[in-house]
Amino acid sequence: MRARFWFLTGLVLAIAGCGGTRDANSVLQDALDTMGDVSSIQYSGTGMNAFFGQALTAGREWPQRELSSFTRTINYDQQSASDELEFAQPTFGGQQQNAHVSGDSAWNVGPNGPAPQLAAVEERQLQIWISPHGFLKGALAAGNATLVEEDGASVVSFTALDKYTVEGVIEDNLVTQVETQIANPVLGDTDVVAAYSGYQEFEGVQFPTRVVVTQGGFPVWEIDVTSVTPNAPLDLPVPEAVAGATAPPVQVASTELAEGVWHVMGGSHHSVVVEFDEFLAVVEAPLNEERSMAVLAEARRLAPDKPIQYVLTTHHHFDHTGGLRTYVAEGATVVTHASNVPYFEQTLVAPATIVPDAQGSSPQTATIEGVSDMYEITDGTQTIQVYATEGDTHTNEYTLVYLPGPGILVEGDAYSPGPPDAPPPAMPPPNAVALDDSIQELGLNVRTIAPIHGRGAVPIAELKRFIGRS
Repeated sequence: MRARFWFLTGLVLAIAGCGGTRDANSVLQDALDTMGDVSSIQYSGTGMNAFFGQALTAGREWPQRELSSFTRTINYDQQSASDELEFAQPTFGGQQQNAHVSGDSAWNVGPNGPAPQLAAVEERQLQIWISPHGFLKGALAAGNATLVEEDGASVVSFTALDKYTVEGVIEDNLVTQVETQIANPVLGDTDVVAAYSGYQEFEGVQFPTRVVVTQGGFPVWEIDVTSVTPNAPLDLPVPEAVAGATAPPVQVASTELAEGVWHVMGGSHHSVVVEFDEFLAVVEAPLNEERSMAVLAEARRLAPDKPIQYVLTTHHHFDHTGGLRTYVAEGATVVTHASNVPYFEQTLVAPATIVPDAQGSSPQTATIEGVSDMYEITDGTQTIQVYATEGDTHTNEYTLVYLPGPGILVEGDAYSPGPPDAPPPAMPPPNAVALDDSIQELGLNVRTIAPIHGRGAVPIAELKRFIGRS
């Protein structure tokens, strides 16, 4: 009896001791043993990929694009990944798209060969470490993983790329969710959450058959997995053109369109600076803070000692509003379509700690003027009129920015002038037609269009020729 008592007591203590020594690494290793330790993985399926930052209405879901096929291959040892996408319908960037990352290099492959994607490196690397097996392997290798047990699940966190906190939920030794945050010029610190469900065995490896990734609150990936190949071969040497690529410096080049009106170009997106007696207004704050700082510096060179009092938007898409936070930090009032106001009231004061910006470092109260009909800025000599429209197939809202004195119209995306000798399209693009319709309905005496994209300002006659109304 005594021997049996001591045996049972020792067994209970041993079990309790095992429970007491459970840590992040043991949880991760148990999950890896269950899911299968692989050096690489390839999974394929169908579903959708959304166009992040291009919602038809600010604050609504990203437009979804159906995928007829999707294949992602990840080499965990090489820290490389390859995405092969085929969309069911024509879409921005082409129906077939390829995206790659290897170490500190990222690139796309198109008809003209590999194109460096310098800004995409960290985000694509994070896609590796938020994959189910990638999370386990990354957390084990990091050496900084921590564990919290809650509601029957194990929550493990680690730091990836010396910068990003990655947190995963493990239930029954399966990774069911992984989340992190990335920086975004519009949203600030932006949640990325990957949910994994429907685990099945594929060649001895457990892998989810349903993958849903949300970014900024809405799905960007929904994949129904149909095939998985553990330890699939993937060798991604970095192309020479990519390995030597460096980010070009931000450049600005100003053209005076009228007295006190400058088209500030020098990149893929343009702005317009308008001088008033005592202040300046800037139309469009595209891309990011770096671009906005360059435009601000140019505005101060063009009209020294005048504050930037207004920044105006043509529409809410992220590539056109990535610099709004920079202008708010400068004290500028944002003039935008009324439908955008609730969204910008949140984004313009959102925290930005991953990549600090001027607004995140020293937050300023955002002053926003919503335009539901027409809004005017004038000093009696210089005048800007902002007209709210219902938009087109690209966005559910547009604001057309019109300077009645010189007859200049600023617009974004509806019409982007190409080379002067380019023949007009066989079918007039509907958004360009809608732009001309709006000009006529509003009774604007437009003589010059200053676009946010394209080769530069052009006479209104070029738009007319482009849509066959000359």
